[in-house]
Amino acid sequence: MKIVPLEHDPARARDYLNDKSLQMGRILPVGDSLLGEYFATGSSFVLLKGRAIDALFSYNAGRDKQVPTARFRVVTDSIVGLREVTRLVEETAVAGEKTVLRTNVFGYDKKRLQALKALGYTVGASLPGVVSLDGRRFDYHLLYKDLSLRYKFGVRRSYVKPGMYKAVEVEKAKTPKFKIRGYRSEDRPILDKFVTHQNVIRGIGSGVFEGLYPWPPGDYQRRVDAKQIFPIVCEDEFIREPVGVVDLFGSSAEVMQHSMGTGIYVRADYQGLGVGTMLMEASKILATRLHLGRVWLSVFEGNSPALALYRKTGFEESGRMPGWLQEGYVDEIFMTLKLD
Repeated sequence: MKIVPLEHDPARARDYLNDKSLQMGRILPVGDSLLGEYFATGSSFVLLKGRAIDALFSYNAGRDKQVPTARFRVVTDSIVGLREVTRLVEETAVAGEKTVLRTNVFGYDKKRLQALKALGYTVGASLPGVVSLDGRRFDYHLLYKDLSLRYKFGVRRSYVKPGMYKAVEVEKAKTPKFKIRGYRSEDRPILDKFVTHQNVIRGIGSGVFEGLYPWPPGDYQRRVDAKQIFPIVCEDEFIREPVGVVDLFGSSAEVMQHSMGTGIYVRADYQGLGVGTMLMEASKILATRLHLGRVWLSVFEGNSPALALYRKTGFEESGRMPGWLQEGYVDEIFMTLKLD
């Protein structure tokens, strides 16, 4: 077998993907732009058996707080090809000192799910009913393999202990007057300013210091304009600024159009004042207007206020995945809200 970068023959890789598009949740043909979304140049590869493609896969190392993990995607009908791909990505992950390797499988893809289990992968979380095909609902499975036993040394850093992102004392806002409204592009600089406060950044995926921009400039607005993200803000009418935001974000998988993920953060001096509850309830209204059947999210283990908020608004735990670098190494808890 031979490994070549996908960009050596993207047309043939696209044709191969379209032959097995259900493995990526697609029914209609995939064009070049979607091929690049699923299998990005520089991190995607073709596994050749002779001159024929036996597998298409990508490998992505974790970054920010997710640096202990790595992810891979693979499309193949071959058990031999799947075994070779997992061997290659596991060796790559160990070389990069990753502790956990992750991948995802749609619930209707039972053969690949069983094959990955046979190769030592564990289902950490199953999001119930977020996949739809042939008039039936299926779960979305998140699988992982623990790689920590492969190291002859302690791969978990000794300085990574609970309390790495300690909360700081913040004076609460006085006599706020809250209003829920739609997001405006001029909100972005204000949101970007308070999202990097230590009490806010400790609850989200970026691992930046205060004042550092957590996302690529312009990327958020591009996704809003493309209707990939649907944001709602909570404004304090006394200061006429947003003090919290909740997003609903979709997937390009055609079998997941009835479900979306959600994420929320609230300005540090407005936490504990009911902003989160207002935003989550507003997001449920938006979700019903978008005709969604499921909404899902993830939250760090130990983030008790967020867990309490999500449970209060109807989310139920769907499993957990290890490997986030947060208050030390913690699990990522997945939760699902059933709307229909």
